[in-house]
Amino acid sequence: MASQPRTRRNLRVAGLLVLVCALGWTGNARAQLLQNLYPGFLEPANPQVLDAVLFGGGFGSQDYGAVQEGLQLQQTVTPYFGVVGRITGYQLWVGGDFNNPLAPSTNTHEPRLNFARLQGGAQFALYPGTTLTLLGGGDVGDSHAVTIEGDYSSWLFTHTHHPLNFSFSANHNYENHVTDAEIDLRMVAFSTANYLGTVGGGGAVYQGGQITSAGGQGGPDLGIYFRKWGLGIDVQGGYGTAGGFGQLSFIKQFDFVESGLF
Repeated sequence: MASQPRTRRNLRVAGLLVLVCALGWTGNARAQLLQNLYPGFLEPANPQVLDAVLFGGGFGSQDYGAVQEGLQLQQTVTPYFGVVGRITGYQLWVGGDFNNPLAPSTNTHEPRLNFARLQGGAQFALYPGTTLTLLGGGDVGDSHAVTIEGDYSSWLFTHTHHPLNFSFSANHNYENHVTDAEIDLRMVAFSTANYLGTVGGGGAVYQGGQITSAGGQGGPDLGIYFRKWGLGIDVQGGYGTAGGFGQLSFIKQFDFVESGLF
């Protein structure tokens, strides 16, 4: 797992790869560069792993509330690359004239909006413990938006008693033209054979469409992960544009090892 300087180095490496492609190196040269930086980059992962993650939660504030639930499937292809598919269902309640990142419409608000978001894309392992996921897709139901999303996560200081996790996610909605971003920093407060607890803070910002000035919210959060069950639960509270808020979320992970898939 990466330290902070190594994470920055990986970003420079990614920039170098883009530059190499832009300069028009031959296919053989690009393949050799990948092999030097990421040994076995083009070889099938061994073993192949299919991850299935169930997730859900609820958000409540003075101006709006939302419930979400979904499923993500991730299939490894090489040690550094995998394909991802995600489906998320949203139930959204909006009050007053407040606009927020999930509102499918910028013209009118209804007491309740129901829609599903279908996304697919790729995940890149930039370094052990550091991943970048790029997704695109669209909505069905009360929303018909086309969306793009990028998710970044990195574990830092993993050889200490209290590793840190930095995560960042950004999404753009082409229907209401709102861009929202979330950022979180969490520390492992305790870790045993059966449990892992985290403490930290984070928040979200959003702007675009009819939201003329940036809005958002933030606050502290607590999390616990049950290793035996592959179950994580997280709670957060704080204050922001929509007033005071509270949020509860959970994940349940299933891993399936597929020997000899290729």
